[in-house]
Amino acid sequence: MRLINRIILTLLASFYVMSASAREIIDLNDGWRFTYGTGFDMKISDVTLPHSWNVDGKATYFGTGSYLKEITFPQSWAHDKRIHLRVGAASNTAVLLVNGRYAGEHHGGFSPFIVDITPYINFGVSNSIVIVVNNSSRTDVIPIASDRSFYGGLYRGCELIVTDTDHIGVFDDGTDGVRLSVRDLNESEALVEARMVFDGTPGDDLNIALELYRPSDTIPIVSSTATARIGYDGMAELTMPFTVKNPVMWDGMNDPFLYEAVVTMTTGAGAFDRVDMPLGLRTVGVDRDKGFMLNGRPYKLRGVILRQDRSGKGAALSRRDMEEDVRMILGMGANAVRLADGTHDEYFYDLCDANGIVVWSDLPLNGGEGRGGKGFIDSYAFKDNATQQLREMISQLESHPSVVMLGIFSNIRSVGDNPQGFLRELNDYAKEQAPDRLTVCSSIEDGAINRITDLVSWAQYFGWESCDADDYLKWADQFKEGWRDLMPGLGEYGAGGDITVQSSVAAKASSEHHPESYQALFHERYADMIDETPYFWGTFINSMFDYGHPVYTADSKEVCDMGLVTFDRHTPKDAYYVYKALWSDEPFVYIAERRNDRTTGYSRRIKVYSNLDNVELTLNGRPAGSVAPVRGRAVWDVELQPGINTIAVASGPYRDEVSVEVFSDILDRELSSAKTTKKAKK
Repeated sequence: MRLINRIILTLLASFYVMSASAREIIDLNDGWRFTYGTGFDMKISDVTLPHSWNVDGKATYFGTGSYLKEITFPQSWAHDKRIHLRVGAASNTAVLLVNGRYAGEHHGGFSPFIVDITPYINFGVSNSIVIVVNNSSRTDVIPIASDRSFYGGLYRGCELIVTDTDHIGVFDDGTDGVRLSVRDLNESEALVEARMVFDGTPGDDLNIALELYRPSDTIPIVSSTATARIGYDGMAELTMPFTVKNPVMWDGMNDPFLYEAVVTMTTGAGAFDRVDMPLGLRTVGVDRDKGFMLNGRPYKLRGVILRQDRSGKGAALSRRDMEEDVRMILGMGANAVRLADGTHDEYFYDLCDANGIVVWSDLPLNGGEGRGGKGFIDSYAFKDNATQQLREMISQLESHPSVVMLGIFSNIRSVGDNPQGFLRELNDYAKEQAPDRLTVCSSIEDGAINRITDLVSWAQYFGWESCDADDYLKWADQFKEGWRDLMPGLGEYGAGGDITVQSSVAAKASSEHHPESYQALFHERYADMIDETPYFWGTFINSMFDYGHPVYTADSKEVCDMGLVTFDRHTPKDAYYVYKALWSDEPFVYIAERRNDRTTGYSRRIKVYSNLDNVELTLNGRPAGSVAPVRGRAVWDVELQPGINTIAVASGPYRDEVSVEVFSDILDRELSSAKTTKKAKK
C-alpha cells in the first residue's frame, strides 16, 4: 500500500512556497461566533471552522445559521492589495456581509466560492464578516431531492487570498486563474495549453513566465515567457501552448506521476504573483470487451462509493479524516472511488492524484426519497443552478488527473417534467469543457435516458432490496446478449451490516435487523459474480463507510449501515476483509464473525479471510489443521468447549486471535450477562 505521509509533506511544501510569494494564503478558521438564525443578540457559540451544526446521521435542524468573525486588515494594504475571501463550502446557500454591506452570495452546498471583499473593507480598524448559511431544501438549488443528510454550516473552512493589485485572476467559481488543458498526447510528446486570466490596473504591462518541473527537480523541463497588457475592463487573457517531450504518464496506482507547473507574473512596478499547480498526463476510454482503459491499456476498476460525512462531525471533515479514509480505501485494495453527492474537498482529490486512485465525481443532480424520488423541475432557476454547479465542478477539478469521470445525474426519474432534454444539454456542456473526461450517469430506469452520457451504470441490489443475489447474473446476461452498446457499469451495489446484530450466516436481513454475517455473505457472492461478468467497465460498492441517512429506518439510527466500515471509522466489518483478501497484496489473516462471541452452541464454523497461500488454525492451544484459502476464504468446522474458547490462526508471521464463550444453556448465559451488568454498575 502506498503511504501518504510523503505526499502530505509534498503538499505542505508547495503551500509554503506559495505563501512566500506576494500571494498570501491566510487561514481564517479560528475565532468565529455562531448562532442559529440571523441575530447575534441570541445564543452565541464560539466555533472553529470547519463546522456543521448537525453532526450525526439525523439532521435535526434545517434553517439558517450565522457566522461572525471580526478582523483587522493592515492599513498598509489599503492602496496596493486585493483581498479575496474563499469559502470552502457552505451547506446549502450562503450570503456574505462585510461591515453590514452585501458582498456576495452562493447557491450550492458542495463547491468553494471566492468573493473580492476589498471594496467593503475599512483598513486599520476592526471589520465584521458575517456569513449567513441556510441548509433548507429549495426548488431552485440542486439537489432538491436526496436521501443524504444536509448537515449545514461552513463545513470546509475559510481563508483569505491576498494579492497585489495586478495579479493572476481569482474567480468566484473557486479557482485560480490558470487552466491547463491537454490538447494532444502520445508516447513521444504532449501538447498542453495554458490559459490564464489576470486582473489589475488598466494599461499595466505584465511579464508572464511558465515553467514545468519533474518531481523534486530544480531545473525546469519547459520554460516559456510572454507579455500581456491589462485592458480597459481591468482584465487580460493569455494562452501559452507548450510541448512536453517523452511524457511520463499518470498511470493510476502503477505510477501516479505528477509534473508541477509554475506560473509567475511580474510588472515593472514590482507587483508579483505566483500559482503552482500539478499536471498529470493520461488518456482514458472504455472498450466494449476490455472495459475501462487507462493510457490505452485495460485497467480494471475496483471501486467504492464515498460520501462526505462521519459520525460526530457531520460534514466538517479534517485533513486527517480524509487521510484516514484514503488509507482504509488503499488498505482494502480498491483503486477507484465514486465521490457521491457533489464535489468533495479539494484536498481529497489531491490525495487521489498522489496515490493513483481513479475518481468518478458526481454532480448533485439526483433523485432520492423526498419528492417521490423526483430530482428535476423544469424551471429556469433550477436549470441555471444545475449548470452553475456543473461549471464549478469542471473548473475546480480540471487540474486533477485522478478525475476521469464526471457524473452528470444519479437516479433521476422521467416522471412529470421530463428531464432528458436538459440532461443532454448538461452532458454536451461537460464534453465541450472537459473533452479529456468521460461522462457517466447512475440509472434506475430503462429507455432513452440511458443513452445521454458516454457511460451508463446501474444501481442494483439483488439479494438486498429484492430477489436473490444470483439474479444479478440474469440481469448482467442481458447486457452480454444485446444491450452492450450502452457501455454498462455497476454504479452501486451493497447490503446493510450492523456490527451489533450477530447471527448465523444463514440468517437473512430483515427491514429492521441487518446481521453483519449476511452482509459478508452477500459480498462474497457478489465478488464472485462480478468476476464472472468482466464486460462491465467498472463496479462500485455502496458504500465504503456507513453514512447519514435521515429516512433510513434500521433500528431507528438514521444511519445507513451499508458501509464496509462503521460511521466512526473504528471498525472495518467482515465484508471489508472479503475484498481485502481478493484485491490487496498486503499480507493478512482475519477471523470473521468475531463479534458473535457468546453462544449456547458447541458446533462452530470458523471462517478466515486471507490473501496468503495457507492458514493454520489452533483451537484452545491445539492444532486444528491447515487450509489453503479459496478466493480468499478458509473454513473449518470445529467443536467448542463450555466456557472460553481461544481461536487462533496464523500464516507465517501473520496472526489473528479471538475468544468465544460457550454456555451450557440459556440460563447460564443470562446469569453471566447479569453478573457483567452488576460489575459495570459498580
